Amino acid sequence: YMNSVDISQIVSAGAAIASFVGSVIVYKMSLGRERRLDTLRTLSELRMRYPTVEGMCKGDKLDYLQELEFFATGVNNKIYDIKIVKRMSKSRLTTQYNLYLKKFIEERREKKNSTSYIEYEKMIQKLEN
Repeated sequence: YMNSVDISQIVSAGAAIASFVGSVIVYKMSLGRERRLDTLRTLSELRMRYPTVEGMCKGDKLDYLQELEFFATGVNNKIYDIKIVKRMSKSRLTTQYNLYLKKFIEERREKKNSTSYIEYEKMIQKLEN
């Protein structure tokens, strides 16, 4: 049979474990929140810097694509939150890609014989699904 010291040690150990588990949960929730906020912040900055693709000169398109590729790499590696991207900019990003950037990327690849903007295209596929 157990005495009161054994019971209090078990209760203390249980409380310590519960506290640890609670701390891990709070930490993970705050990381997720930060990830979502970073996604919102980065998307907002991109939208302000590049309000439209229509009529954009070649140099600006290249700058925009470079930033989109960087952002998409973050999305594809779960640094940024794809759910936030879908809610906030799915239509805008897929329309820009299909109307203005897809053909531009294909032409660049033919000229340079490269596979540029793969991460960006992966992100677009995720958005379209």
